[in-house]
Amino acid sequence: MRRTTNRFSTCVAVMLAVQACKSHQPSQFVADFVKQLDGKSLAEAKAQLEEENEKVGAFIKFMGNFKNEDKPQHFKPEDEKEGSPFSITDPARMEAAYQLALSDAGFNQKYGNGYSQLEPDGPSMRRSATETPVFITKEIYFHDGSKQSEKLDLSESHRVNSLKTIDSVLAEATYSYPVKTAVIQLDDKHDKGDFKGTPVKLERIQDNFVRVSLEKEAYKGYLEIEAFNKDGKQLDRTSYLRAPEGGENIAGMLKDYRKVVEGLLKNLEKGAYKDIAALQKDILDKMPSETPFDDVDKGYVDAYFKGNVARIKVHIQDGTKEGKKTLVLRNLEPNHTGLMMVAEAGSDKFGFISAATGKIAIPYNYEELRQITPWFFANGKAPAYQYYRLDTAAKQLVPIKEHVETLSADLVKASPNRINDRIFGVMNAAGQMVLPMEFVDITIDPATKLIFANKSEEDGPLAGVTTIYDQTGKAVAGPYVTSGVFTNGLLLVTDKGGNSYFINPQGVKVINLKGYYNMRPFSEGLAMVTNADGKYGFLDPQGKVAIPFEYKMATDFNLGLSQVIRTNNDVEEVALINTSGAVVVPFAPSSDNDTDGEGTSRIYTMQGKKFDAWGKQMQ
Repeated sequence: MRRTTNRFSTCVAVMLAVQACKSHQPSQFVADFVKQLDGKSLAEAKAQLEEENEKVGAFIKFMGNFKNEDKPQHFKPEDEKEGSPFSITDPARMEAAYQLALSDAGFNQKYGNGYSQLEPDGPSMRRSATETPVFITKEIYFHDGSKQSEKLDLSESHRVNSLKTIDSVLAEATYSYPVKTAVIQLDDKHDKGDFKGTPVKLERIQDNFVRVSLEKEAYKGYLEIEAFNKDGKQLDRTSYLRAPEGGENIAGMLKDYRKVVEGLLKNLEKGAYKDIAALQKDILDKMPSETPFDDVDKGYVDAYFKGNVARIKVHIQDGTKEGKKTLVLRNLEPNHTGLMMVAEAGSDKFGFISAATGKIAIPYNYEELRQITPWFFANGKAPAYQYYRLDTAAKQLVPIKEHVETLSADLVKASPNRINDRIFGVMNAAGQMVLPMEFVDITIDPATKLIFANKSEEDGPLAGVTTIYDQTGKAVAGPYVTSGVFTNGLLLVTDKGGNSYFINPQGVKVINLKGYYNMRPFSEGLAMVTNADGKYGFLDPQGKVAIPFEYKMATDFNLGLSQVIRTNNDVEEVALINTSGAVVVPFAPSSDNDTDGEGTSRIYTMQGKKFDAWGKQMQ
């Protein structure tokens, strides 16, 4: 499960942790923070405290977004909605889901005064229903060819004391998921239970609202609450909040913590500390025993249901499996400008620091500045934004008249006006137009980085066509109607004559689709098409038939499975097949067929049942 010491995810999931202490003794979080200052200069410590102050300010602002508007309400029996039984995902499926989430994982490099932080990210990780793995770095590889061995826990927002652009890091990802659960049954007559000697208690049932308190392993392993009405019908859960004991006062704790940090910074400004040891002692003395960032082993869960609750079950993980994978994380949006946007401590103004010197290069003169790409920025409020291009030679932001939107790290989509004249061109980092502002829309192909520029042709045989350009503005292919993006190195296109092909990134027609219909882009190495008889089959990247034309209907492959329909003696039968054409879920009559979601969230409805993304029947 995601570690609760990741402070941002802790804010989202458990509203920040607190821990009760009877005496003034520094918490483990404070002790760890002070230890990080070992060997640092007072200037370095000041920078770290400024960073801490910025984070706490961001948390205070973040917490201001939470308004608990849920109130217990009584449901009429006819308005109650039935829920589904809870069960953990099959371990093999969880392992496959984590491997998929890590398949294209990378990081975003964020900058501060004299340091940078690496935030794990990636398309599959964002789509995944899994918890975010913990990433520990081993080697850090900089763009200038240098490297350093450093063990950093990226989930803890540990920083790299360098502003140099990082190309990649060698890291170990660890994750865990439940493989066994325990069920504790509680109701309003028998409202206490325990899990491995630690208490679980039903605090309150009020109509559709439930509060349960948990301690130690029960709190850390909490998974789900199931609720039932007086007739035993399971109720659908609408929301829940998991929070630490004392979490109601988290806003006050944040303010107290920030007050101490700001006091320490003022003392540093006055030169009140003779050395780092004196500062460390003052931190230990002044920090409260409870901070908003301490780990926690006691808390509660609030849950609301679509019905009136009579009894509940609490599900807790009673066994986990841990996985590890060593992988290379690549910088998803590298900054090669040499100048990094940073916020000034204690104000909302932005400036730029030099990666070479670590000193301020462009003063903190900009409010509400946001980065579009490393080369382009905007400030102000909608719709009256002012856009800028970063001139690294002159070390200044140069105002531009165009409205710009991100395309890639080095290119932006430019239009004359944000609201009217919605036509676009492409501008490079030097402010030069790579493509003129005459296109309806422009996108970047994620695999090849080629530019797809769409232009309507009112008098043409097609509603709109796309020409494909390289990043210098040289035409590569088209005009075509394009379907999707390059997958398996091929793109599905149709010319003005209505002829369809798969082309490669050089614009060469690799597969002629004459005689095929209802073509689909490649998905997991296969492209779905129909023949002249309207039967569905699949082609391989060489254009050969990989799965014969046997089906009345089929879906694109998702995690190696496709739902297919055939007619057998006038009866419609449905099955799931794999990419080799083998049947995974046998054919059976079915009148209600559907697919919902994608990736690990895919659910197949067929044969009066539901199947998960791997073809396993769901309860």
